[in-house]
Amino acid sequence: MGSKLISKHVRMSQEVAEWYENRSKEIGITQTNLMVMALSEYIKQEKTIDAMTNIKELMAQLEKGNPEE
Repeated sequence: MGSKLISKHVRMSQEVAEWYENRSKEIGITQTNLMVMALSEYIKQEKTIDAMTNIKELMAQLEKGNPEE
C-alpha cells in the first residue's frame, strides 16, 4: 500500500536555496527529492537519538538493579 504524497510550501534563506539548487544539480536529482532525502535522514537521526536515550535509561536502571517490569 503506497503512501499519499503531500505538497508543502517551504520558505528558506537565499543561501539555503542556492545550496539546494547546486547540490541537487551535482548529484542529479530534483530539489524536491533532495529535500525529502534530507528530511528522511533527519527523522532517522531523531529516532536513533530517542532509542539511544531509552537504552541509556535502561542501562542506568539495570546498574541500580531496578529494571522495569
